[in-house]
Amino acid sequence: MPPYSTNNMLTTFGVFIGFISVLVSAIDAVPKTGSWQNCTTSPTDTFIDGNFEHPDSDSITISCTRIHYRVPKISLNSIIESNEQIVVGVLSGAGGEGPSKRKSIRSTWAYRRSNVFFLVAGPWENIKDEYSRHGDLLWIDKDEIYVTETSVLTFKTESFVNVMYNQIMKKNGALSYLFKADDDSYVDLHGLYNALLTETWEIPLNYWGKCNEGGWKPHRDESNKWYLSFEIYPEPEFAPFCQGAGIALSRKFLDCAVGAGHLSHIRYQPNEDVALGLLAERCDIHPTHDDRVWIRYYGEPTMEGKIVQHYVKTEDDMRIHHYSVTGVKGPRLL
Repeated sequence: MPPYSTNNMLTTFGVFIGFISVLVSAIDAVPKTGSWQNCTTSPTDTFIDGNFEHPDSDSITISCTRIHYRVPKISLNSIIESNEQIVVGVLSGAGGEGPSKRKSIRSTWAYRRSNVFFLVAGPWENIKDEYSRHGDLLWIDKDEIYVTETSVLTFKTESFVNVMYNQIMKKNGALSYLFKADDDSYVDLHGLYNALLTETWEIPLNYWGKCNEGGWKPHRDESNKWYLSFEIYPEPEFAPFCQGAGIALSRKFLDCAVGAGHLSHIRYQPNEDVALGLLAERCDIHPTHDDRVWIRYYGEPTMEGKIVQHYVKTEDDMRIHHYSVTGVKGPRLL
């Protein structure tokens, strides 16, 4: 009898196939994204101010980090008592070009709007006068850092999401969406309201903007602006996400992400748009892409066929975009 009979060969082949099946199953079981990874440290206090005696001061926990924040309670109360359906948060720097960008937005697409807040960080002394004068800042007690792996952008964005959900959405049944934008975005608010609240869609709009279908990979080149190390994000892919120029989050999304406590203990992701995508995947929320959210534009500034236009860099361009929507360029505020 030969050393390897037909039966032995078939048995060996069957074992080999079984091994391959187990290996493939194990590979498939390895998470491709970090959506279910939790932070592993105890909540920490890392304040640069730390004065909780201010009447607007409070704290929240995001990714195991305690965040001290201030937002005018009188501004929150006015929205609670209204029938407002969308609240907007605009990422903005406390210093540098931040103040001038906020001024151009206040005089154009957010003119006399009580539902638009600017999300800032840095030393309280640098923004306290603006905070009192305009009543539209949400300040967090963190350094303004924009280096990718230590960026404050996610803390600012997710503080907005947490605070507005707990302080307004849970008390105002009319509020349906939170909308996050950047301070170099022009937002046609009338078009935004139509898209989110009036237009008919085949699927519920729970996570809306300029979105991808997933599979985007972290940048591992240290020279890249968006570099992420394996220590910060070891997984090979990101979850599907909507880019940060303009993102709408529904009450259903927020009931899970904030209401069910995921925001407080999900592992920190320094890219704020990717971070929201990880929360969405964790909550089984699927993004809805809309071509009317534009990142870059070429030629003459216009909002024709658009709801959001990103990379509007100057006050003059912001006014030209506003003119294309309203027919006026807006007042020049002091």
